[in-house]
Amino acid sequence: MPCPDVFVQDVPVFVERMGLSFRDYLDSRLPAVIDADHCVRLNYEAFFFGNLWTREQFVSDPTLYCGYLTDPVSKNRFRPEESSPRFTHGKVTYYFEGEVQRKLFEANPDDFRLPGWKM
Repeated sequence: MPCPDVFVQDVPVFVERMGLSFRDYLDSRLPAVIDADHCVRLNYEAFFFGNLWTREQFVSDPTLYCGYLTDPVSKNRFRPEESSPRFTHGKVTYYFEGEVQRKLFEANPDDFRLPGWKM
């Protein structure tokens, strides 16, 4: 059931309106809190947490926990490393397969949004 008035950058609002629920990304014993304070966005993915402690643990080294992400330029799935090029745009941190992709993204991030998504 699509929500045409909710854009993907409003992930917590979208998730709440869809009636979805999740477990904490790092501690599956905890239900995730569905709000902006408990959500971390990396590339096109969103991660939800049950408390601010697990969120901060994730944020301290997201590459340790995030698994595979989609490079917004090449659209390839890859596992970022601490040394991977990155760029923050619109409160979202983007990781890239290489410096070439980061530079292309940085020059014009809106060229790399998914159809129907706002960044």
